[in-house]
Amino acid sequence: MSRSEADVQDLRMMERCLELARQGVKQGELPFGAVIAFRGQVIAEATNHVSSECDVTRHAELVALSEAQKILRQKRLPDCTLYSIVEPCPMCSFPAREARIGRVVFAISSPIMGGFSRWDVLSDNSLSSKLPEVFGPAPEIVSGLLSQRAEQVWRDWNPLAWRFMRRRGCFGRAAEQTSCHAGAPRPTFSWNALADILAAPALSVSNVFLRRRADSNTISDLDKPGV
Repeated sequence: MSRSEADVQDLRMMERCLELARQGVKQGELPFGAVIAFRGQVIAEATNHVSSECDVTRHAELVALSEAQKILRQKRLPDCTLYSIVEPCPMCSFPAREARIGRVVFAISSPIMGGFSRWDVLSDNSLSSKLPEVFGPAPEIVSGLLSQRAEQVWRDWNPLAWRFMRRRGCFGRAAEQTSCHAGAPRPTFSWNALADILAAPALSVSNVFLRRRADSNTISDLDKPGV
């Protein structure tokens, strides 16, 4: 497969991740979507199942990975690519390494929770060098693919929550597509404030915002210019 053909394939798979994320929102989930592709074909795809199954381990990446292993009837997936709208967290990254996923492609980076930019699970070669029986080589990483469109999916889901998460550094800003790893900052993050916003119904989220502003300066930086 030529480089241009691979690029077109990556775009097609990421577009599907965006569609899945939108579907997840309609089902009451956060806008996450993941696809496992094998030699250019979609093998498995998933949204988050965290809310629907009351299970915090049911991230889209893990659901898709598990389904792909069952369909292909093999634990190791070196010829597969994991696509995700958001950088996989460490919980999703370790199984991806154990499954020996060959490539990981994501749209939005996660400087606080990411298994690549924050915790360095996906690119840590010591995992495979010290435990070769368990972990495969570090996969190729492609970040920033369709990042602006992915950010719009999150913005459409809940503009206030998205703005809050961006201000706190939960998600990285849109950037050019890259396969290089640049060091990411580790900003302070208030999980309590975010939890209140994410738990609130869409129509009352503004009330949560105002209440927390009255209680403290937790999210006072939302008044600063920029998004």
